[in-house]
Amino acid sequence: MGSMTKMEKEKRVIVKAAKTIAEISEGVFSHTFDVSLWLVAYTAALSVPQSSVGQLYRAQRTADRFLHQINYETIKQGIAEARRRGFLKKTVRGRRVWPEITEAGRKRLQSLIPQYDEKRTWDGRMHIVTYDIPERKRRDRFLLREYLKRIGCARLQESVWVTPYNPFDILQEFVEEKALQGTMIVSNMGKGGSIGEEHLKDLIVRVYNIAELNKRYEEWLYDVKEHGSMDQWGVIHYLSILRDDPQLPFALLPDWWKGEEAHRKLRAFKKKNW
Repeated sequence: MGSMTKMEKEKRVIVKAAKTIAEISEGVFSHTFDVSLWLVAYTAALSVPQSSVGQLYRAQRTADRFLHQINYETIKQGIAEARRRGFLKKTVRGRRVWPEITEAGRKRLQSLIPQYDEKRTWDGRMHIVTYDIPERKRRDRFLLREYLKRIGCARLQESVWVTPYNPFDILQEFVEEKALQGTMIVSNMGKGGSIGEEHLKDLIVRVYNIAELNKRYEEWLYDVKEHGSMDQWGVIHYLSILRDDPQLPFALLPDWWKGEEAHRKLRAFKKKNW
């Protein structure tokens, strides 16, 4: 079989890029119109503060690259749906009609985008959640597991979860809503607590799969360094990692953790461009 032509190689690169971008986008946004909201907001962030031709050209190039790598018709439909829902509106700039994000759209976008917690106040205690939900309520048991993940808990054993943040009040609401009184216990390990002979930091790294998450941050940092710059895909890629980051107290993170470095890199980009 002969070697690929230049056109075939370029096509393969584009297809691979589109697939990667789609996977990354799904890690942050669940609907096409949400991706459209992001595109409109990002483009506006580049073009509105500075009215220079250079800034506008840069924003248009960003949008063109976005449409080329995903699918123009898909984004067009997403924008139409966002307008129908009141998240976007039409606005005239010069002789062209542009979509503009509304206050409702901005609030929706803010609710979807994960935020980096720079403070992470912690009282030094680890908490343990144990439960014994009967088989007849197995659906509630499944929902509880998903809920525990969402609020930052990690599974230690089948029905035993750990978290550095006190989940009592949040779980109390869940228990009352699902009528699960008497099926769950929340306790704390005290300051400097441990489980067995395993050091607390080692336990955290294991149950939260910190090494794998750190690898994703390292790859992101490497990509940014290799490209020498960052665009909207770099930002979305970062957000897709941050969404999976439990944002543990800094005192519990290992010395080799790259999450902070990645955040500093993104913060510098936003300060310079937004």
